[in-house]
Amino acid sequence: MSKHTSVTTGTEAELLLCCARTHLDAKTRERLRLLLRQELDWPYLIQTALTHHVLPLVYSSLNANNPEAVPKASLDQMRHHYRANVQDSFFRTAELLKLLALFQSHGIKAIPFKGPVLAASAYRDFSLRQFSDLDIFVEKRHIFEAGRLLLSHGYQSGSEEGDELEHDSDHEEVAFLGPQFYVFVKPERQIRVDLQWRITESYFAFSLDREGLWERLVPVAFAGKTVLTFAPKDMLLILCVHGSKHRWERLKWICDVAELLRVSKEEIDWGEIQQEASRQGVERMFGLGLFLAHEFLGTNLPKEIFKKVLADGATKSVAQQVRKRLFAQTKDQRGEDKKVIFYLRTKVRWQDRLQLSFCYLSQWLRVMVTPTSIEREVLPLPDPFFFLYYFFRPLRLTVKHGWIALTRIYKGSDSAK
Repeated sequence: MSKHTSVTTGTEAELLLCCARTHLDAKTRERLRLLLRQELDWPYLIQTALTHHVLPLVYSSLNANNPEAVPKASLDQMRHHYRANVQDSFFRTAELLKLLALFQSHGIKAIPFKGPVLAASAYRDFSLRQFSDLDIFVEKRHIFEAGRLLLSHGYQSGSEEGDELEHDSDHEEVAFLGPQFYVFVKPERQIRVDLQWRITESYFAFSLDREGLWERLVPVAFAGKTVLTFAPKDMLLILCVHGSKHRWERLKWICDVAELLRVSKEEIDWGEIQQEASRQGVERMFGLGLFLAHEFLGTNLPKEIFKKVLADGATKSVAQQVRKRLFAQTKDQRGEDKKVIFYLRTKVRWQDRLQLSFCYLSQWLRVMVTPTSIEREVLPLPDPFFFLYYFFRPLRLTVKHGWIALTRIYKGSDSAK
């Protein structure tokens, strides 16, 4: 049984942070040797590395530096996961290259990013970054044509987690998840493609200059092919905004920022990127990504940049919140409300906070009233009475969540006796 119950800030967490990088300096290697002499909960450590999608990095670091200090069974278990990830990465990369060739043959410009492209450009080792989705950026005018091509090649329109989002399998329609991307899945091969025409949701106030974005593309070679992807400056902003969108809940997203900075720091025009972050209203998200990479993984930042990041007290406060939650075993069930509060704290401009609040409220109202297949299953109605579902859904959700709340209250009072 694991000795950890709430938040880990001890040896296992520190060991993960030492190992979750492609290059260990002398100081980190020495610290790793000291940590490996202590009693470690290896099952917990391996499971946490898997949860944070950093096991390939952890295994590679341990295997290269102190394999004899790791119990053989644990090292074998990590090696098994590492090799499985390598096979899976090659499989998904081959699929990505097929899709890019498909789009190209139909005159659709497509930019792959994150996934295998980031593994090749930032980690410089295809086996060290764990990924599952294939992210492809296309021009808005080509989004539906690209979607139809995916449908014609064995993909189905899909949706994100949660029973409130659905896919109607009777219609070959693109499943709209939001204002920026569509999801497609190939169930029998467990492949998911996120087809995007903007970087992230409009309420993040982040949409890089389109013309400049296409002009700044850079070549990346991997799997015997060369593809174009976002320039390091653009990719760094994208990664910082993406991590903030997901509240930096996975260590992998911090590793992405750290590894990109390691290989591209000298190429980046820091004045230009700060100006762009400010123009987009994401300077705090940008600063947060840099701060986390420095604090957790020892990434060196230019002195002036680091001084500016430290000057923002809100950035340090949010980073503290990320640190507390990163290795917490018990997740907060009040996720949605906490998420919005986190987003608001990463905003600097009042108009961006107002826009976020309005978008969240609109989204919540839409989810509350828009009927899904669940309502149709629970209460079959003839087509002329379809409008009644708009009243029935809020009622069903109120009863459902009210019952859940009452059950928790009852269990809590019962256990307190």
